[in-house]
Amino acid sequence: MANIPSLIMWGAKPAEFNTNNINILLKQLETKGSVNRVLVIGQTGAGKSSLINLLAGKKVANVSDSAKGCTFEFNTYQAEHQGEIYELIDTVGLNEGANGTVTAKQAMKMLIKFIRGNKRGFNCVLFVMPKGRLTDSFEKNHMLFSKTLLNNQTPSILFVGHCEADEPMNSWILNNENKAALQPYHFSDIVCGTAQDGGRFGQLLQPLREETNENLWKSICQHMLDNPRPLEPNMHLFKRVWNSLCDLLGINWKFLTDQFSSFIQYLKSLGVDDETLQQINAELH
Repeated sequence: MANIPSLIMWGAKPAEFNTNNINILLKQLETKGSVNRVLVIGQTGAGKSSLINLLAGKKVANVSDSAKGCTFEFNTYQAEHQGEIYELIDTVGLNEGANGTVTAKQAMKMLIKFIRGNKRGFNCVLFVMPKGRLTDSFEKNHMLFSKTLLNNQTPSILFVGHCEADEPMNSWILNNENKAALQPYHFSDIVCGTAQDGGRFGQLLQPLREETNENLWKSICQHMLDNPRPLEPNMHLFKRVWNSLCDLLGINWKFLTDQFSSFIQYLKSLGVDDETLQQINAELH
């Protein structure tokens, strides 16, 4: 059996692995060479925690633990499906009203932390939104993560929640207006359902939760990459994400050259602290 350090290097948390999970992980690493990694993105209140618990088949995420607040903040959870281990990386991305509250220093510090913690990349991205209109933060997060950070090279799936009252549950996406609104995002698949748990109608909702869980896992397995596409912390990536953040946050601080020393001096002039600059230097060299 592998020792604990060898599991940690793959992002595993020892307290969350029993003997069976460790054996599954070792077999998966032997056959595939990697753990499946799904990035789960959705604003606060979108239902990410409930969805993660549904996919895991048990309560692994508390609502209070859900990643929230600063851009790129994230939590990682484990799930097992059909004999393979999945890491579910929960991030809030840019929340509603982020303009004016996220500083350049905060954004860059969290970007470094996100990239350092997710260099192995992702097999697919799961966007989470409640049924209803597309919000400004939804559009910004799709631009920031799918188009900019992942360079449109990682499949993305949309989960539309709070559809338990619809018959069938995918009625929302059958609406032509909703179809047209989502067309520019080029999702690999769109799944409508419910992850709602407990309450007066918890027992009545259980069949709908099971249907949602089955449809989501089917979509993930069908559309995800065989192996995670790594994040490569190079100058082009940092500049691309930095400039995208400037656009999304309404900051007129875009950086135009590819000279590393000029980029570092530029960030320093904006007030980015020395510790963050040293981390950037370490990532790029």
